[in-house]
Amino acid sequence: METKKRIFTLWCNFQLDQEVDLETDFKSGVNLIYLLKKISDFPIKTFNKEPKSENEMKENIQIALKFLEEKGIETKTYGVQEISEGKLESILDLIWDLVQRFCLDSIKVEELTSQKALLLWCQKQTSEYNNVEIKDFSGSWADGFAFCSLIHKYKPELIVDYKLLHVKNKIENLNLAFNIANGELNIPKYLKAEDLIDENNKLDEKCIILYLVEFYKVFTKQECTTGGSTENQENEKDVVVGYVPGVFDLFHTGHKSFLSKAHTLCDRLIVGVHTDKFVTEYKRKPVHSQDTRKQNIMKNMNYKDEDIIFVGNVHLDVIKKYRVNKFIHGNDWEISSYKKQIRYYEDGLDKMGVTVEIVPYTRGISTSKLISKSIPNMIKYDRFLFNLDNTLLNGEEAMPFAPELIQKLNTLKKEIYVVSNNNRYTPLGIYKILQKAQINITKENIITSLTHILHFLNTNYKDKNVFVWGSEDAINWLKENGINVVTLNDLESKKTIDIVAVLYRNDYFYKELVTLCNLCKQYPYICGNHNTNYPDKENILPGTGIIIEMINSCISKEPIFVCGKPNPDMIPLNLKPKSIMIGDTLMTDKALAFNLNIPFVHVSKKFKNADMSHLGVMIDYLTINEEMN
Repeated sequence: METKKRIFTLWCNFQLDQEVDLETDFKSGVNLIYLLKKISDFPIKTFNKEPKSENEMKENIQIALKFLEEKGIETKTYGVQEISEGKLESILDLIWDLVQRFCLDSIKVEELTSQKALLLWCQKQTSEYNNVEIKDFSGSWADGFAFCSLIHKYKPELIVDYKLLHVKNKIENLNLAFNIANGELNIPKYLKAEDLIDENNKLDEKCIILYLVEFYKVFTKQECTTGGSTENQENEKDVVVGYVPGVFDLFHTGHKSFLSKAHTLCDRLIVGVHTDKFVTEYKRKPVHSQDTRKQNIMKNMNYKDEDIIFVGNVHLDVIKKYRVNKFIHGNDWEISSYKKQIRYYEDGLDKMGVTVEIVPYTRGISTSKLISKSIPNMIKYDRFLFNLDNTLLNGEEAMPFAPELIQKLNTLKKEIYVVSNNNRYTPLGIYKILQKAQINITKENIITSLTHILHFLNTNYKDKNVFVWGSEDAINWLKENGINVVTLNDLESKKTIDIVAVLYRNDYFYKELVTLCNLCKQYPYICGNHNTNYPDKENILPGTGIIIEMINSCISKEPIFVCGKPNPDMIPLNLKPKSIMIGDTLMTDKALAFNLNIPFVHVSKKFKNADMSHLGVMIDYLTINEEMN
């Protein structure tokens, strides 16, 4: 289920050009409607863009489901209630129905349609290749040859050494195909090699179909369609022409996401780039000239030259010339105020049938922020200290844009460090997880509360006996690094104890907790961190801090030392100058930055006041800071 959820989420992210959470971000119905507008001929122009109540959210979902029923989709396994409650299985069924109806049903090969047509197309394209026999959407793809041959058929220059591929090198073949598809063909990396070779967790064939639809679209130049009537498109009166005026200076992720959303609301989008003269008069002198700003939009959005025009403060001529019937702007303006700004009633736009639509901006990035330097100029920092969980990793998977950001920083020759309170895994264990997630940080640059504990014990309790409450990996790592570790099994031999170290552990019994409390009462004790929760994708897991609170409540005795963030002692002195901290937690990450007297960048999708909603925004800042410097 988790693998399927990840892959379906990536598909939605690609369609919407933004990061979504299937269990939370479809509850309001807004993203569902934007998704329908992107992949179908969804006709509804009026819905609750910023629903305030549960009823308004359910109304949005009802609008979307009614449209699906009109398209012949039976919504038996989900309804308004299931979607509004974020029930994962129902939402996965919904997404599959969208793929089936609006992407697969438009595929026609000979007399076949849908999945059978896609399978036949794959078979026909690879029929001349040895070691490739496509029979299904499961085992036929597991060795990577089918994917590689599909790419080689259309783009042989991308796999020059195709004949050197070996059927036994499954992981290498799959990674080769996925990396080329992503890097050269702009096909999102929905799948991982491990997804197809894990015999204990068989991949749902729908996931492979979802991925292959992207290959079909790229190689046949066909987009998802409704397969329905084109009457609306032929009737000029029904064509929705959107108009987005803006500065678009220092083009960034926020601009791209906003324009992508705007494009889903109309059949044709006219982008009005404000002239240098107008921007200088009402705002400031733009960093980029109007010609550069136009070129940046064309390069990043693949828009036609004639759809990007230069405008000042008068929009009436544009509306008449291009027959605009929808004005689109970001949610930094309230709609009534924006109508005054564009002379909506003065110029009679209401009588011309022009509507105004407000679209949410990407939180965390704006040209004004870049220029005002409310977020630090990151290029000037030599060292980047990253929190691990929920910043770089979600479980053992990379957070969105994390691999790309680290690659960018490596290209800029910046020093990159992980600073984590995670003491369940050893630094080497964390390094291996990062490598698997394609996050390239050297193992020597991983600083954790476990390394902090080692430093504390070596400094204050050298050659002393330490009772360690923690994971087996942590205990073995401390032993390997010269600590005289005493465990529960050693207590029967009546070994002496000098200090107790309380780390994260998730497999204890009540009797063992009793022993721990008694030892902490008898001897001084330290703890690995004060975190009350251990990060997990699905469950709320009590952290080390909960155990410490329990011990303190039982014996009225606090630890003599708390390792990990926000204790600044965990960071070596030579790392403090010209460093910047990036994390998602105010209590530990921001507090550590404060204690080190270094800048902090708050990256979080959950907190509305965070500096950035995801790491992709940070890539933009780095790129633009480069240009401005």
